[in-house]
Amino acid sequence: MSNTNTMNNTQSESNNITFKLLLISTWFLGVMAVKFILPSLPNIAEQLHTTSTLAKYTISLFLFGKALGMIAFGPLSEKYGRKIFMLIGLALFTLGNLIAYTSTTITILLIARFIQGLGVSATVMIGRAMINDKYKNNKAAVVFSHIFLAASVVIAFLPMLGSLIATYYQWQITFIIMAAYSLIIFILCFFFLQETHDDHSNVTLTLNNVFNYYKMITSHPVFLGYVLCSIFMIAGESAFNTASSFLFIKTFGISKTTYGMLITSLAVGHLIGTLICGQLVKKYDLVNMMGTGVTILAVSTLSMTIFVSLGFNNLPMIIIPMIIYYIGTGFVMTITSVGTAVPFPKLIGISSAASLSLNFTFSAVSSAVMSHLPTHTAGPVSLLIAGLGVAAFISWYILIAPNREANEAGKLAMNESGNR
Repeated sequence: MSNTNTMNNTQSESNNITFKLLLISTWFLGVMAVKFILPSLPNIAEQLHTTSTLAKYTISLFLFGKALGMIAFGPLSEKYGRKIFMLIGLALFTLGNLIAYTSTTITILLIARFIQGLGVSATVMIGRAMINDKYKNNKAAVVFSHIFLAASVVIAFLPMLGSLIATYYQWQITFIIMAAYSLIIFILCFFFLQETHDDHSNVTLTLNNVFNYYKMITSHPVFLGYVLCSIFMIAGESAFNTASSFLFIKTFGISKTTYGMLITSLAVGHLIGTLICGQLVKKYDLVNMMGTGVTILAVSTLSMTIFVSLGFNNLPMIIIPMIIYYIGTGFVMTITSVGTAVPFPKLIGISSAASLSLNFTFSAVSSAVMSHLPTHTAGPVSLLIAGLGVAAFISWYILIAPNREANEAGKLAMNESGNR
């Protein structure tokens, strides 16, 4: 009996490791699709004979695709399972990259980017739902922090890799690399990824029911508080990403390689924040952890705006506050992944879809707004990001901090984690 239990435990642990590794492999597709092409945006504008605004829209359209796809994939995954839509997402991402690789006009490239976004919408949402299926509350937060941490190590190298590709190769090469990668992950997930959601009895898929599910979820105060914090955080990140290559390369005149190093430093900041949050969430509740994250966002962005307004419109006064900002994103992303699911244990896929769709909708809007703002100075982007950082803090202060249900959810999560 002892040997049987040992073998079962070993098999279970092996399955858990495989599960986490497969999700990690899909976790950074969205970041790859942004960071890989950021250094090439000026070249894309020149080679496709288009404006810098339309070149920046390759970021916005990608984010709109991410936001839109989740609205459908969330309810569908509740009814038909998670794995099939992970595979559909990977297939769409591969297709979008192949179209982008062959595009000869900005219109075709924008369509391809939208298809890429639809694909990533499934992989991001399904990955988050699968973790919340398999683990609960603070245990899920710990798993999220581990996966965010592992993915962040890879993400930290993506801007540098993207910069090297942009320096020595044509921008189209980035898309064929992403297509090959996602195809390999599709094959691995097809054979080795296990389904985590077999109980489909609690969801009836009609348009009216789906609408009511989303209405119920988005009106819940706990969900709303956590999701607003993450909305403003990711919108600020998106605004910076959209402006950064033109601001750093064109305005400040740095090389693409240096640009890649600077963006890598931001990813390191996010990695540090995720690591710290993963340790602290074992001791402190979700509410306090979110408060720490949004405070970092507000303080760092306000500091950058003050520096710029005082005439310090230079690289260090922008990149240092942004590194600190990205430390805050490590907290906010980890806690949001769990906090938005706590009130809806039977509708994890739909609540994840609602959260992520709102995140990427506002991220796309922020990117589109930034596409029309000048980048010959850091003033516009710093003001926009500061406003978003302060909004994140206010959302936490008004909706989460005083909310008894949110605090009780955090305490309950801690107790359940301790009982395991």
